[in-house]
Amino acid sequence: MKLKNCSLLVFSFFCFLLNVGNTFAQKKGIPEIYLDPIFHVNYGDATADKPQSKSWTTDEGQWIMVGDEDGPKLLKKETSGWVSQPDVNQALYSLPGRADVWSVENVATIVLVGDCVLNVAQLIYSNQTKQYEHQWNVFLPIPQDCHSMETATITQDSKGRYWVCADANEKIMVWQSSNGKDWSDPFTIAENINEDDISLIVGLKNQVSVIWSNQDTQSIMERIHYDKDSPDHWSEPIIVQEGDNNADDHLNATVFENGEMAVVTKNSVDKINHPQFVLRVRDKKGKWTNIPYQNLTKLISPTRPIINHIESGKIFEIHSVKDREDNRYYISVNEIVKKNDGWEFKELIQLKTKIKGKNGDVTSSKASFLPDRAKLIFFSDDLGNVYSFDLDTL
Repeated sequence: MKLKNCSLLVFSFFCFLLNVGNTFAQKKGIPEIYLDPIFHVNYGDATADKPQSKSWTTDEGQWIMVGDEDGPKLLKKETSGWVSQPDVNQALYSLPGRADVWSVENVATIVLVGDCVLNVAQLIYSNQTKQYEHQWNVFLPIPQDCHSMETATITQDSKGRYWVCADANEKIMVWQSSNGKDWSDPFTIAENINEDDISLIVGLKNQVSVIWSNQDTQSIMERIHYDKDSPDHWSEPIIVQEGDNNADDHLNATVFENGEMAVVTKNSVDKINHPQFVLRVRDKKGKWTNIPYQNLTKLISPTRPIINHIESGKIFEIHSVKDREDNRYYISVNEIVKKNDGWEFKELIQLKTKIKGKNGDVTSSKASFLPDRAKLIFFSDDLGNVYSFDLDTL
């Protein structure tokens, strides 16, 4: 299905500042646009799961991998619309559909997660065939007593070593590989987490960070592996924040060019007129600053935030919203601006669909957006429709 060109009427942007509590104030007059699907699969919520990044951009174009009933589906943006890539999709047939993508130059390495199943696949773009070609896929060793696994993410450190992080059996575990094909047994990062908790692995300068939620202790935690150390040598647990119901299983991160990292999370406060989200900024020395934002109100219920930025430019935060007044869903696109006296959050646009059911699960690229290329975000609904929006149009 093609994405129809949507013409925007002339409108004015209504910006709003943070109040003293660093929360959004919902105001009327925010521009909205209704999107048509770019593709349909036989799989509801095809862009889940948090905190996975499913899209990427190369010199050859834009790509996304979404879930489907018979395995993951690779799509490429063509002039005619988003087109399925049959050769790769056939090679990945019957594998788990939930993907997190790590892309460097012409190589895309993908972790696919199912119920107590992890598979890593590698694709290489061929200049001869003008498409990605499947190289291999391998299953990672999973504990025999595994009874639950929600999500997984992948990254690569400065030494070229690949890392996968996942929740399993109320533990956070990491796997590592020197070549992406031969994987270690899992190393346990944390134990005694809530069965609803998840983790996120992020490559930083000369180190790898694992961040996870622990709703039982009301904490967001971190452990660091330095690239120069042996694979099983990790820092002691670092408390990002603890107490006040600040933890929930919603995590997403972006890494800035100066080495700092920003993470957006949802908390478990769930009280009217209290912030639902926390922006967590980690400086180059590893110090965290936590900024609550985006109130839960009687009219709107925000969830599943993600964050990305234009290289050395604007920072975007995007999340799903349930409008309690009409029981409809939309995607809220926001800009985060650092000020001398704090942070400002500005809602830029609301993305809506014509369906009455649920939509959400926003995803974008793991890499930052490049100034001269498309800045695509994606989301899906529970009917199998996938939607896209280019932030460059704002």
